Amino acid sequence: MLKWRELFRSHILERGWDYAKEGNVTDLVKTDDSISAVVKGGEHYKVKIRYSGSEITDGYCSCPYAAKGEWCKHMAAVLFLAESGSASDKSFGVPYTAAESQSIEEIIKSADRKDIEELLIHLANQDERMESFIRANLRSGSSSDVKQIEKEIDGVFYAYGDRTGYIDYYNAMSFASDLDSLIRNRIGALIDDESYMDAFNASIYAYTKLGNCDIDDDGEIASISSTCYELWQSIITSCDPKDRECIKEWFEEHSDDGTVIDYMEDMLQDFLKYELASEAELKEIIKGLEEKIESSRGQIQCPGIFTSYYGYSIDAIELRNIFARRIGITEEEIDKYMRRYMSFRSVRDYFIKKATEQNNTDEEIKILTLGKEFEKDSAYTMHSYSKRLIELYVRNKDKVAEKLERKADLLINQGAPLEDYRAYRAMCNDEEWLEERLKIIESRNNVDKRCELLAEEKMYDKLFDTIWEQKDKLGLMNKYGFALEGDYSEHILDFYAEFVSGLAESACNRSRYDELNRYLMRMSQYPGGEERVRRLALEWIDKYPTRKVMVKMLQGYRRHCHKQIEDSASD
Repeated sequence: MLKWRELFRSHILERGWDYAKEGNVTDLVKTDDSISAVVKGGEHYKVKIRYSGSEITDGYCSCPYAAKGEWCKHMAAVLFLAESGSASDKSFGVPYTAAESQSIEEIIKSADRKDIEELLIHLANQDERMESFIRANLRSGSSSDVKQIEKEIDGVFYAYGDRTGYIDYYNAMSFASDLDSLIRNRIGALIDDESYMDAFNASIYAYTKLGNCDIDDDGEIASISSTCYELWQSIITSCDPKDRECIKEWFEEHSDDGTVIDYMEDMLQDFLKYELASEAELKEIIKGLEEKIESSRGQIQCPGIFTSYYGYSIDAIELRNIFARRIGITEEEIDKYMRRYMSFRSVRDYFIKKATEQNNTDEEIKILTLGKEFEKDSAYTMHSYSKRLIELYVRNKDKVAEKLERKADLLINQGAPLEDYRAYRAMCNDEEWLEERLKIIESRNNVDKRCELLAEEKMYDKLFDTIWEQKDKLGLMNKYGFALEGDYSEHILDFYAEFVSGLAESACNRSRYDELNRYLMRMSQYPGGEERVRRLALEWIDKYPTRKVMVKMLQGYRRHCHKQIEDSASD
């Protein structure tokens, strides 16, 4: 039983009880994780309650009070009605009181069996939903009534649609979630009970109603359609041949008669073509797929096949294998066929995954190494393969192979982090490294990455030359300037002096003054920088006397730098 009363204030509970008792709650729909209904108040308000187990997880009502984040009387009314299991006024004969002396479990356990039977009969006679619920749970070997499931499906559409049945964008996601949950659970239960034709009829009802509903969705219809497709797959896999033939006849009659349109009609046609095909028809489909696969032998990408269910996410070879399994082709035969097409990335991924799951390191290394031969034009794939190979070589303690793979990865992976660079350096002797580092540094197309490695290797002359030859060198100077301050301080200060002079000339607000201040502080950190900044400050104070904020900032540099210079002289 749901625990919900403590969420509401006492007077809200009392008003909710009155609403439920007066019959103001309609269109109640309860699924395994939600309750929805329409409550008549000043207007008609839509209510949706979500729960998990016995706990309420979320509540929504379209009324103004709930919009403030409060639990409203409309929600309470829906919960009272859902708890009673009836929309009848007679179910609310006992007034609600906040303090109840006995739990419902205690009341039921202490009740006379005859009284319970009479109560259940009374409830069943008062409400069709309750009758269906009792039938489904107490009748041995019986599944829920299909008509009842259809009513529940109608209830979901009604709960989220306007007067014309239109479901807008803001309701589409919740609608899809509720409908998907309902058909998975209710129709799934029919399949579990081996009531396959009932399950099929209920799923077709949901599918055709969905296909003829006006919904402003963002892919939710496709998701529910796929759920129906999966239910049909389960049904035809388990039902007897006679039922399967009836199902096939339905698809033959309705797959192109306008029962549904667009991609939902395509899905019916694809189900008929692929899922209900005879063995002879499947062999013809497989033959056509194999011809398409063979035409792409030696290429990296296996040709894709579009179906309304799989979309573009399935390769021809993967679809071929699905159908091959249906006609009894073994996994060994499938693997043998796939090995003819190792140039396909998807095939290699399949065997890599299989080798990993079987902990077959040698096989995985073999496939990854082969894959690098095919993927020379894809730096990303080459790096991902090298990264995995390095892991495997480390595991095998194969230092020679690990070293070669680290070098290969550094040469191909332009964005390799310093950790990878250092790991390879640690595997080289000093003489060898002098040559290896140049190969790696020169392979970098990105100037910043090249400078990063030059700074790492303390190759300051080369670093300075690389930065200095760039047209836009400010960012590089900010990043690597302090690494060069020993021999190149004067050059760096000259560069910054020219840059800040331009800033000073155009500075006209506090933001630009702050930027100027940051660069003056940076300059003062270099050897000889304090004196250079002081001279600039004196020059600008004379040049820009009307810029009061700027002058005040510069006077601080003049005094500060002058004092530092005097202290240095006295030392």
